Amino acid sequence: MKTVIQDHRKIVWLASYPKSGNTWFRAFLTTLTKDGDLDINNLQTHGIFSNRKQFEEITQLDSFQLDKEKIWELLPEVYTQKAQRSQQPLFIKIHDAYSFNRLGKPIVPTEVSLGVIYLIRNPLDIAGSLANHMGLTITGAVNLMNREDSTLAKQESDIKNNRQLPQLMRSWSQHVESWVHNGNIPVEVLRYEDLLLKPVETFTKAVRFMGLQKSDVQIRQAVEATSFQHLKRQEVKNGFRERIQPYGRFFRKGKAGSWRRELGDKRIASLIGKHKNVMQQFGYLSEVEAFA
Repeated sequence: MKTVIQDHRKIVWLASYPKSGNTWFRAFLTTLTKDGDLDINNLQTHGIFSNRKQFEEITQLDSFQLDKEKIWELLPEVYTQKAQRSQQPLFIKIHDAYSFNRLGKPIVPTEVSLGVIYLIRNPLDIAGSLANHMGLTITGAVNLMNREDSTLAKQESDIKNNRQLPQLMRSWSQHVESWVHNGNIPVEVLRYEDLLLKPVETFTKAVRFMGLQKSDVQIRQAVEATSFQHLKRQEVKNGFRERIQPYGRFFRKGKAGSWRRELGDKRIASLIGKHKNVMQQFGYLSEVEAFA
């Protein structure tokens, strides 16, 4: 993968299906670019694509009075304006699938997009972590990952405390394929499992792709400062505002292979049956075969 060259493009999309390492990556990026102590409740990236408040500030519209199709129609211009106003690269988290609105345009504006860091994780491990995060049963999490119309956040005028816009995720494999094969924006895929097994090498690959001028020493120091155990200790001590209340810890285990103890044969079969091709493409079926 070639290094992305920055010109008029400003946005690096930090894309992932939920519970795939996005927050960990943002913590690393904060530490790397700010050269200071990390506070997980003050990550110095540039928010999430589905930020309702930002949408309303730029459009001057009440987003609760709009249907989701109208929101997806307006989002490209929102982020075009955001990029045009910025004097620096923007690192923006996104859980939406790469999809097109009713005008036939990508919901993320191609012309101001610098690149995509796509974080992928074994869907068998996502299931237990997603259930813990969202207060679902593991079966409920599996069903969410298998549905082709899966959407996060409700678009209802009586839910005024909903800080996020509706996010069309689709199924897990559809989400992966939508970003990896988007055809418009350069993509660097990072496996969560590689972040665990060879963090310096994997984070370095991302830094070089984004064109950040950071030394090997700086990258190594940022990796050490944002180990999963360090992030977990911060949450225990100070809480984490991105955790969905009142459910379990956001930073739960940070390991690969927990599915062996959590899922059971029926749920494993359900996920593999739905996502076999993409799992095989990224090396996840071999892990199942080794376990069997």
